Amino acid sequence: MTRPPVVDQLASASRARLPAAIGWLTVAPPAVSAAARVARLDESSTLLILADGLTALLVPPALLALGIGLRQRSRALTLLSAATAAVLLWTTIPAIRLPDRAPPAGTSPALRLFDANLHAANPDVASIAEEIRAAAPDLVALQEVDHDAAAGLLRSGVLARFPYRVTEIRNGPPGIALWSRFPLADPEVLDTGGMPRVRATVLLGARRLRFYNVHVVAPVGEDRALWKAELRRVEEELRRERGPVVVAGDFNATRHHPSFRRLLRHRLADAHERRGRGWATTWPRDRWPLPPLMRLDHVLVSPDIGVRSVTEGHGQGSDHRPIIAELVLGRALQRPAAWSGLRLVVLHAQDVFRPDLRLEADGRPFYPPGG
Repeated sequence: MTRPPVVDQLASASRARLPAAIGWLTVAPPAVSAAARVARLDESSTLLILADGLTALLVPPALLALGIGLRQRSRALTLLSAATAAVLLWTTIPAIRLPDRAPPAGTSPALRLFDANLHAANPDVASIAEEIRAAAPDLVALQEVDHDAAAGLLRSGVLARFPYRVTEIRNGPPGIALWSRFPLADPEVLDTGGMPRVRATVLLGARRLRFYNVHVVAPVGEDRALWKAELRRVEEELRRERGPVVVAGDFNATRHHPSFRRLLRHRLADAHERRGRGWATTWPRDRWPLPPLMRLDHVLVSPDIGVRSVTEGHGQGSDHRPIIAELVLGRALQRPAAWSGLRLVVLHAQDVFRPDLRLEADGRPFYPPGG
């Protein structure tokens, strides 16, 4: 029995419309995100902020829809997809820049940095301690440092080689700490109503390096306004810096967020982007079946600091992957002949140290008693 011609015509028309329908469905989420960015509303809700962070995943659907629009000769789908892709690529292209020329081996002083989010109540601090030991750093910066984690790190002996420290140990995400093999001047714990931050000057012979250990609240629910305010305060602090600066930690933001991009306007550059690795990811770690989808952890450096290498570590027990960066300070910073190199480790550890471990120097060079 043959079907009536009209049935065949309807089936043929449906098949012809199917690719266009797929194109429209594919471009819809990226288009909403792109429209919010153009209207400067992309930080107005948690969902739009998440979409900003997932920009790298939104570009392929927009390009796929563009291809479908061109093939189907759909002017509306083609124009919408092209505009969407252009808006998304505007913040994506800088993240895939070619790497800067790496400073030559032997350039001094070298600075090795390890940045990671230990996660609150991390049950496997021993693994993090081994990562610190393997990095052999001169500075250790930790965020989310609680009492148990701090005690575990101290018991491991990995902190014994750091005689200088500034710590603000609290339960939950606000805990933060900095350890150093080198004297620290003007150490401060900056607490402006959100997550505390550590700021100190590392004394490298006659030279000084300004270092910030940063943790910004996650932009979830009512904390969105606080997230933006904290990033704005960090920006204001960095705007006043004039010498060599390193800023590391968990910003809970990516370069696709306007509030974070403002940090890059004032001399600072992202170490990953300087090495052509802007697509690297650190979060979420160990959240099967999801792989790490975005990079919330950053190492920002001033122009007088070169980036020799930057990679990601393991971060056992955390939901963030560590960042290991080898930096080289500019010519103005001359390393004493006795130095073997400066290495820096920054960890994001939640709830690690006891409150009585906090040490401050009230603006004077920071020389606490040993180990």
